Amino acid sequence: METTASSLTASEVRALEDKHRDLLILCLKLEELAADFDTGEIPRGIQKVAKHIEPLVAAAHTLEEQKFYPDLELHAGSCFGSLLLDQVKSEHRVDRRAARELSLTLAAVARKRCRLSLETVAHMVRGFQEAVRRHITAEQMLLQQLLNVEPETQVFPT
Repeated sequence: METTASSLTASEVRALEDKHRDLLILCLKLEELAADFDTGEIPRGIQKVAKHIEPLVAAAHTLEEQKFYPDLELHAGSCFGSLLLDQVKSEHRVDRRAARELSLTLAAVARKRCRLSLETVAHMVRGFQEAVRRHITAEQMLLQQLLNVEPETQVFPT
């Protein structure tokens, strides 16, 4: 299968890296919230974090789906590559639902209307941020592979 080098521009790569950085900063904030929940505290600023979860996830996903994934698909080069890409895409659906649920839960905690224990919310927060970090790591590895593609080579071995 003949392929060409990635069509991603430098500004698109930078934008993708910026979205990933924003999500990693969110993960650090979520980690701090979880630590506070473990001590039984409801930290200040929780409403602000809750409000930003969904837009940050959506912005990253939109850019990935419009610019990054089509280029990856073009260079997949094998059934394995296509299956891996399908897996990463399906994670987006789960991430969106989890972002919504976490956002609503944190907003309820901020209003003192959450029926879940703070310990449970802490586990929920940690699970979400861990999933986001793993997803970003996988995408960064795929991006690096894509950027290393030479004309007439493939991202994934056949």
